[in-house]
Amino acid sequence: MKKFLFKNDSQPAKIKKSILSYALAGALVFSASPFAIPVAEAGSVSAANNAAQDQKIVKRVEAERAIEHVRYLSEEIGSRPGGLEAEKQAADYVARTLKGYGYDVEYQYFPVADQYIADVSFEDGTAWEMGAAPNGKISAEAVSGDVIYVKGGLSPSDFPTETKGKIVLLTRESTTANYRTQVDNAVKAGAAGVILQSVVGSRGNYGSAFNPSLTASYDVPVYGAAYVQGEWLKEQLEEGAVRLELTAARYTDLKSVNVIGTKKAKNQKADNKEVLLTAHMDSVVGAPGANDNASGVGLMLELARVYKGYNTDKELKFIAFGSEERGLLGARYYVDQLSQPERENIEAVFNPDMVATKYEQAKNLYAMTVDGSKNIVTDSTVAAGARLGNSDILPGQFGSSDHVPFHNAGIPAALFIWMGIDSWDPLVYHIEKVYHTPEDTIEDNISEERMQSALDIIGAGLFDVIRKDVPAAKK
Repeated sequence: MKKFLFKNDSQPAKIKKSILSYALAGALVFSASPFAIPVAEAGSVSAANNAAQDQKIVKRVEAERAIEHVRYLSEEIGSRPGGLEAEKQAADYVARTLKGYGYDVEYQYFPVADQYIADVSFEDGTAWEMGAAPNGKISAEAVSGDVIYVKGGLSPSDFPTETKGKIVLLTRESTTANYRTQVDNAVKAGAAGVILQSVVGSRGNYGSAFNPSLTASYDVPVYGAAYVQGEWLKEQLEEGAVRLELTAARYTDLKSVNVIGTKKAKNQKADNKEVLLTAHMDSVVGAPGANDNASGVGLMLELARVYKGYNTDKELKFIAFGSEERGLLGARYYVDQLSQPERENIEAVFNPDMVATKYEQAKNLYAMTVDGSKNIVTDSTVAAGARLGNSDILPGQFGSSDHVPFHNAGIPAALFIWMGIDSWDPLVYHIEKVYHTPEDTIEDNISEERMQSALDIIGAGLFDVIRKDVPAAKK
């Protein structure tokens, strides 16, 4: 069995994350053909000078540095559900790093809904994090028992006589109504607790931990496990008895947080524009979130390190959003607080989300807009890729990340994400199988090469938008 232990000062050590085939399938539409963007059209200086300017970024950004941020977030902190203490630890880490680079930093807090989180502890001290059903037993008082795996569960006859007092592992049925029947049958058979294993999605992605939705109330814990957690449990059961302790907590009166680092423009003018580089720092329950999205935060912080030494004629903001996984809440809150003149003053939003996967079928780094149209963000990065001779970057259409609230407010924005898209069907996409699962770790899911490519392309494209023009190079 693989064991992942993630440090968390406020909660027992856990592993943590939810599956693309459930969360994103209805939101994903891609443009099959790239935008044609002549390199010389990107910016107010010549293409040759643009290429020279790119090297100011490309020669300095280092994937290893970015991945060290990923390591801290995903291993030292671990799971970072929106509104919980671990997310605040991530926020403090981002704030300390940006302050250390000389940026002005502020926190922006906002309320979020309650969280129900389960802790599943083994006798050797290993602990896993899962989702807990609000209608099941939510208590710090441990429920202990040996585990049995029951196939099916839709019929009472599926449960053996020794079910009483045991913690029952079930593979969840596809519909909510059916898995409610599974739970009800298990409880009536005397189960001391129920763990529902998530399933593999329609595109082969492993299912995530989840909060089972029950209509009846039960005095036993009912937890939603990631698919791989269920598989690991089954492997252990084949080797011998497995005993678990189940506890859960309801976290209330929660506040999530955005962290905003600002670099003022060198020349303060009335028409100074703002450019934003954003990334969400939270993860889903049950996953360490190395690629989703410690990778985006790591990229953002590494570019912040490089950009600190450059003067610009535009204000630059580095923003780590909270609670993206709970409905883009941090980005929505940020945009909602802006006045209309403030919205109009934002020239571009670069939003990296999952930019370092090693999954082979995710072959390209896409610059995604909500409606598939090009804007200053896609133009600058696709042109940067062309200048760098980097063919990784392609445009596309995607509507499920923190670029969405900005788009809805009329602000040019794009998401950067590694994916693979079948040319014969633009609705068939590939994203890593371990998305939103306990295996979203540096070891299993982070590519230094992919991180470097993203740093080069996004860094050069962003620099083209925000840098101070060189008078001698103007046409």
